[in-house]
Amino acid sequence: MLFFWLLLLAHGLADFVLQSDAISSAKCQNKWQGYTRHGLAVFLCTLAAIHFYGWKGALLAGGLVTMVHLALDWLKNVGRALYSKVMKREARPGVPGLLIDQLLHILTLFWVWRLLDKPPVDTTVTGFYAKVLAPLGQFPGAERAVVGLAVYILVAFGGAVLIRIALDNIFPSDYIVVDGQSTQVTAGKYIGILERILILTLTVTGNISAIGVVFAAKSIARFSELSKKQFAEYYLVGTLLSFLLALAGGILLGQLK
Repeated sequence: MLFFWLLLLAHGLADFVLQSDAISSAKCQNKWQGYTRHGLAVFLCTLAAIHFYGWKGALLAGGLVTMVHLALDWLKNVGRALYSKVMKREARPGVPGLLIDQLLHILTLFWVWRLLDKPPVDTTVTGFYAKVLAPLGQFPGAERAVVGLAVYILVAFGGAVLIRIALDNIFPSDYIVVDGQSTQVTAGKYIGILERILILTLTVTGNISAIGVVFAAKSIARFSELSKKQFAEYYLVGTLLSFLLALAGGILLGQLK
């Protein structure tokens, strides 16, 4: 399944690492710039991941994945617009919608993998890397490494999107108030990413007991703010969701070894 895992790794990079808030916002507004920039990222990531199987197959896979990916994004926007028109209210992103969207994308990757019938590694292409890397497909840890990278990206960066949407649906936008103004800590996103990477690593390496130290250190850093009820609730829900996601990813990765 190395071909499929490479597709999934490319998807995670394009959808969660390379897709900025500006690109996502442009897509949601149905601007062609958003679709073009995101489509280019999807195509290039897929091309880079699959070129080990030959450029012809990589171009075909990249083209198919990109077209279906953008079609799904466009249909999602059409659905939101239709919902807003019928229900007379703005369609807010939700966790179920995000999970369904990602499931459809993953099914697309599975379809492309099956359609191309798991082509053999192109020895001409892999030979180019022979001086610095073992040829892909002959290196015994290649598939394990790709699976690990895919899970790390989906948990760390995809988890940031999932938790952001979950918190926005649980708490109102003005829930946390500082000096009379609502505020959002932008650093929290990056703290969460590092936190999930660390917890995922501790889980995979069998050091689950050390996760308590991560929670304690994070709580000490936020100690003064935890005295405020609203922030404490927001902090605990976000942290527990982050921990749960990282633990699930670590357990899954352990089972896939």
